[in-house]
Amino acid sequence: MPNPEHLEKLRRDVDAWNEWRAENPQIVPDLSGADLTRMDLAFANLASAELAGAIFVLANLRGADLRWASLRGANLVGARMIGVDLEEADLSGANLSTAEDLTSEQLESTRGDGATMLPDGLAPPAGWTQPT
Repeated sequence: MPNPEHLEKLRRDVDAWNEWRAENPQIVPDLSGADLTRMDLAFANLASAELAGAIFVLANLRGADLRWASLRGANLVGARMIGVDLEEADLSGANLSTAEDLTSEQLESTRGDGATMLPDGLAPPAGWTQPT
């Protein structure tokens, strides 16, 4: 369940959200399970955010900062991923099967597992946990 205050701030205005994040670096945003379908989150600062189970179907994440974010079990079907920073993000169990513009370079320093679904043509990085 997302923190209602955090979700409202993000939905209202990404620029104001980014300003709030810069002013409150100690706060870990909780958007777990949030429905962010079709949202324009271009350049949003979602670094270190709790996004487990969040729904990003057809969302525009172009240039978003998702470093160290937990995206465990998140649905990113059809999400636009060009320029997204995924350094150290946890993608375990996430569905990225039809994410657009996702590259192997973006995945290099992420965490994932055998349940993480990637687009055709992208292989999981060597460090990901594989099914036994």
